[in-house]
Amino acid sequence: MRDGMKPCQHTISDDVIYKEVVVIGNGPSGMVTSFMLAGNIPYLKEVPESLPIDEMLKARLQNVPPGQNLLEIDLMELAEGLEGRSQNPIPLLVDTLLRPGADLGVEEDSLIEWRYDVEKQIEHIVLGKGPPGGAWHTFPGSVRSLSPGAWLCLPPHADGARGRVPARAVAAYCRRYVHACGIQRFFRCGVTVSSVRRAPRPPAPPCRAACPRNAAFLVSGYDKSASRGFTYACRRVVLAAGAGDRPNTLPAAPAAPALSARDLHAVERAVRVLAARRTRGDCDDAGRTVLVVGSGVSAADAVRLARGAGLRVRHLHRAAAAALARLAPNHYAEYCQVYKMMMDGPTGNHPDYTPYPEHAVLDITPISPHETTPSPKLRDEIDDETLTLKKVKLLNLITNETVEITVTLIAVLIGSKPDLFFLQTNFDISLNQKCIKCLEKRNENQKQWFLQHHWHYLKTVLEQSIQTCKSKYLNYELNGSETKCLPDCNKEDACDCDNPYSDGIGFGVDPDRPVDGRSNPVAIDKSTHEVLNGPAGLYAMGPLTADNFMRFIPGGAMAIVSHIHKQKDN
Repeated sequence: MRDGMKPCQHTISDDVIYKEVVVIGNGPSGMVTSFMLAGNIPYLKEVPESLPIDEMLKARLQNVPPGQNLLEIDLMELAEGLEGRSQNPIPLLVDTLLRPGADLGVEEDSLIEWRYDVEKQIEHIVLGKGPPGGAWHTFPGSVRSLSPGAWLCLPPHADGARGRVPARAVAAYCRRYVHACGIQRFFRCGVTVSSVRRAPRPPAPPCRAACPRNAAFLVSGYDKSASRGFTYACRRVVLAAGAGDRPNTLPAAPAAPALSARDLHAVERAVRVLAARRTRGDCDDAGRTVLVVGSGVSAADAVRLARGAGLRVRHLHRAAAAALARLAPNHYAEYCQVYKMMMDGPTGNHPDYTPYPEHAVLDITPISPHETTPSPKLRDEIDDETLTLKKVKLLNLITNETVEITVTLIAVLIGSKPDLFFLQTNFDISLNQKCIKCLEKRNENQKQWFLQHHWHYLKTVLEQSIQTCKSKYLNYELNGSETKCLPDCNKEDACDCDNPYSDGIGFGVDPDRPVDGRSNPVAIDKSTHEVLNGPAGLYAMGPLTADNFMRFIPGGAMAIVSHIHKQKDN
């Protein structure tokens, strides 16, 4: 929030940047939060008598004067008793105000008017791995959204397509949104956040509300484009990172992560390669066979992509997902077709589709390229383990019989979890450290003293390390890479090692279980979206709090921004 006093001259460190709020995640959650933090304030319009909304809500809204700043009132009181597809009251309330009568198929004007107020602007930064839009950039462009376009619009936009829209259109909308709303200066893309920890206590009291000495958190990470690290000090952190960064793996097949595609983008890319092989005549029946594991919407998309490319599909699943069963045939014909094929079972006569209901993967064994005779063009693609022939052993969970099939591509689409490894710090530890500048000076003195007195020792260690590297290189040249050493995760795009911190244990509704966007979301104060099992000033929203539909995201942002404004006013 702007402060009329003279600029604060205090700093924390030359390498640390102070922001009042750091938002982790630049998807729709981070985008709409930035829009509100940038000084765009929601005001209530006049409520028509004939509006088809909850009668109790309408009565409460009648007591709120038109033109009232919604950030200044008790949103939980307005949201009392509302029911819908979100378990969080304020997202339900804001969705009703933005799209009155949407669930009834009625198109009404929004009850919220957005006004820009520079005095209400809160200095912040939004951090994200890719371009604005988050996970929408990872979906195949041809896959269509489950929600109609009108429900995918973020404030202040209200008009959108009535029907479902392709994922590429939503991704393009997210790119345009940041520029159309003039908030691009608050975004820093191409970065990975590595830690969120408590800030050391300041050497003296802050001089004003926006003084860096107010910092409660230090957010550190790595900027891939600049090839250097960064650290932000801030008073508040908003977790808006989504809940799909860590695809679930097959517990019974340790080799599965390296041999399978675990997201739709990877599946689409692999399907294109297999379709090209089929066109060239470089593969037999096994070479054009895809095993899809999963029973949800993403698995159905993979089945559609593979069959659409002329590939054979083997579909392993448990009971069909309830999400598919609830989809209306007139709006989701493609998913209902896959659901029908799943329910028909092995007796169904569907081209290029064989279901394996109530089966589980026991083992995956790659077939060595030496056992086959690939064409020259095919040899160029052999390095990609996801596109090599594999023998897969399946277990029928009802009869306990096993069957072995040969496939080229395995698509494992059995859900995902958020990656919260950056929250690994124990926030309950009471830090009583000196200021960062003093610590940096002390560390620099210690480094200089250590180098002066241990130079000969360091030289010896360096020589031994070089000799060890030479030995490993020679061993590799002589014996090849078939060793039993653990894989070097630094060479991979994503580490497959089990990291207990990534599960977010301790932050969920059930603190003893990993955080899951559906079954165990982050536990929050419903009125403020502040994390219950974390320090004051740590917020969560969006899929992390089980708001998995884009239409409910603005409500979480409004709850957070409202709480921040009320705290600053007090």
